[in-house]
Amino acid sequence: MNIKQIQEARESFGIDDWGAGYYGIDDRGNVVVHPDRNEENSVPLPEVVEEVKDAGLKCPLIIRFPQIVEKQLELMHKAFRDSIWEYEYRAKHFGVFPFKVNQRKEFIDTIAAAGKRFDYGLEVGSKTEFIAALSYNLSPKALLICNGFKDAEFIEMGFIASAMGKNVVLVVEGPDELQTFVRLAKDATHIPDIGLRVRLYSKGSGKWEKSSGDTSKFGLTTSEVLQALELIESARLQKHLTMLHFHIGSQITQIKRFKNALKEASRVYAKIYKMGFRPKYLNIGGGVGVDYDGSKTSFQSSANYSLQEFANDAVYVIGDVCNNEEVPHPNIVTESGRVIAAYHSVVVTDIREAQGTETTFIDLNSNIEIEKIHTKPLRELYYIYENMNKKNFSEYYHDSAEFHEELFTLFNLGYIDLRERAMGEELFQAICRKALYFSTFQPRELEEFDHLQRRMVTKYLANFSIFQSIPDTWSIDQLFPVMPISRHDEKPSHKGTIVDITCDSDGCLDRFIDKREIKPVLDLHTPDEKNLYYIGFFLVGAYQESLANEHNLFGAINEAEVVLDKDGSWKISKLTKGDPICELLESRNYNLEEIVSSYQDQLERSEKLEMITSEISQKLLERLKEFTGAYPYLGES
Repeated sequence: MNIKQIQEARESFGIDDWGAGYYGIDDRGNVVVHPDRNEENSVPLPEVVEEVKDAGLKCPLIIRFPQIVEKQLELMHKAFRDSIWEYEYRAKHFGVFPFKVNQRKEFIDTIAAAGKRFDYGLEVGSKTEFIAALSYNLSPKALLICNGFKDAEFIEMGFIASAMGKNVVLVVEGPDELQTFVRLAKDATHIPDIGLRVRLYSKGSGKWEKSSGDTSKFGLTTSEVLQALELIESARLQKHLTMLHFHIGSQITQIKRFKNALKEASRVYAKIYKMGFRPKYLNIGGGVGVDYDGSKTSFQSSANYSLQEFANDAVYVIGDVCNNEEVPHPNIVTESGRVIAAYHSVVVTDIREAQGTETTFIDLNSNIEIEKIHTKPLRELYYIYENMNKKNFSEYYHDSAEFHEELFTLFNLGYIDLRERAMGEELFQAICRKALYFSTFQPRELEEFDHLQRRMVTKYLANFSIFQSIPDTWSIDQLFPVMPISRHDEKPSHKGTIVDITCDSDGCLDRFIDKREIKPVLDLHTPDEKNLYYIGFFLVGAYQESLANEHNLFGAINEAEVVLDKDGSWKISKLTKGDPICELLESRNYNLEEIVSSYQDQLERSEKLEMITSEISQKLLERLKEFTGAYPYLGES
């Protein structure tokens, strides 16, 4: 047990900052999960992986903790309940979960079941999501909110939902939608409620700030709001206008921007109330940020406020404006999904190899007879390697770069062979490592050696697809916590980056979280030949599965659901296999029968040409059929 090294790992990876009480490192150096935020109840990730392997499933693997979802729902509800009590707010809070954040049935099942005691509802933005959401028996008070652009079918589904007894609100995004609503309402026996999405002048912060402001794609302008109110009044549907809605973007990083939007929206609500309408819900949208890097700042992968501060500001600002305007306090509706979903899952995969800069062709620890090296650049490189020290390392490094270039010139002219080229490359790499080591003793960082460090990193080949499991890192430069799930009692041996197994140069990670800056490398260990080395990608429960793509036809990965029992022990409650090759092919309109038939025709042709026997042909065909049902990720070598 190396407590000092474990503490260094906790600080280096920042797990106590971004883990939010759910993740930590135990005294054995293993990453553990506390699904109920009780440190006495720990689930060691390495043990989960081994148990999943024993059950026959391979990495890559997504491990889910549904009790973390329950806890986050509870924390959201408690934050608003406490604020409402503290500020003597005279209405309630209703939360809804946005389907788009994680549409997995297993996940929505958890939301629906765990959210019943909080009257938690659902938000949908498409007809497909609506169809799925209608199947859930939510609490009678829970809201079913329909956002997004709507056609006549979408709006008609809202009327049917109302007839089913759902507490449904159709949020109007444009004038045409309201006209369709009015037309359908004329002959309807059950009419859903109406919400108006208001386009605020106030803007959000962070990567999604364009979701708000006067140039936003969503919401009604002030003139359109007034026209909508006139149409609602003329159609005698005033009692069905129950909600005003605004949204300033996902992952709000600055609480100040949110407060400005709250003031504006509350004022709009008050003015509409004074016009004679009686909306009872003010929907403040989603956007509660997740502190992915643990810095608690306004950086795009962080948030400079807590969940409690968010609730306090919402309740206080709305209540204060309504008190000043002398109108009733509206029920506050939130649509935050990221903060509910992000923490509950972690992707774990194995490292297949470390593509480093270690010497492999020559042994620099053995005595090389320099007189047997006839090429001058090689002799000079070896001399530099042997004689470099703290005083001359900078000068010698510059000299070695020149000799390295000279070596390639000689190769291109045909004066040296591949063995000499290989020796030169490895000598230069060894000199670079030595120079980097000596540079760490300097009182100030030398810029050229910072660049060299970035170039000399070890590439760790991870058995997964970035485009499938964490697509936001590629598409929008989202940062997720990344770290080994074990061996934190050992000192790391390399500075490394992560590359995936796709045939794409973009399939790499070279930006990692840190409280002070973005790190270009991770501190990682040398993979053990006997025991697999596992890397975890954390806080990936929001959006990643919804946005995943099948680059190289790598599909959804294997899954394990882990729960705590009442006695604090844990168990795997559910295992789900990832997409096999055959399903991925069918999703791209390949016909499996036609594929197998083509294999058979080609093998029979080989038989006729006497390239193979009929017995071998049959064995090969059966093997190819087996491959179509295989897991597309790397298996045993």
